Amino acid sequence: MFESFIQSYGYYAVFAFACIEGEIAVLTAGFLCKQGYMSLELVMLAAFLGTLITEQCLFFVGRIYGGKLLEKYPKFSKKSATVIEFLQKYDAAFIFGSRFIYGIRNVSPIIIGMAKITPLKFSSLNVPAALIWSIVVAGAGYFFANILESTKGSLEFIQIGALVVLGIALLYFFYKKTRGKK
Repeated sequence: MFESFIQSYGYYAVFAFACIEGEIAVLTAGFLCKQGYMSLELVMLAAFLGTLITEQCLFFVGRIYGGKLLEKYPKFSKKSATVIEFLQKYDAAFIFGSRFIYGIRNVSPIIIGMAKITPLKFSSLNVPAALIWSIVVAGAGYFFANILESTKGSLEFIQIGALVVLGIALLYFFYKKTRGKK
């Protein structure tokens, strides 16, 4: 049943999840590719198309309706003004790099559109960034599956990996907590 579902709807799911902050879905699909359930190339293509189409549309939403959105949500006005100011100084780096920062990938094209960046400039940076993102994220899932397979599912390896991830998460949590008290 699982195989049938993945083969019938897997690529549509990757496309849909890539439209929203879909790193986990694309990573998982990359992992499933190593298991033989999906094609890595088709997962990368579905992720690329999903993220590209969404960001292109959101860019035009910001370009056309950005002012109205700020009127409707005034608390974002100050934040967006700061981002737009930064964007005007470092437009290419921001357009290309914002895709790789979890949590702002779907908001940044709206703000970029509001900054009146030309559609040609946005697209010329967004297309390669979307391609690289889809290859890297799906490839990372495939690579992780390859590592697990090469360790032959060693329970010790998985436990050590989980402890390392937990340790990093705890360090980050405490760093953010102590930094906020200053």
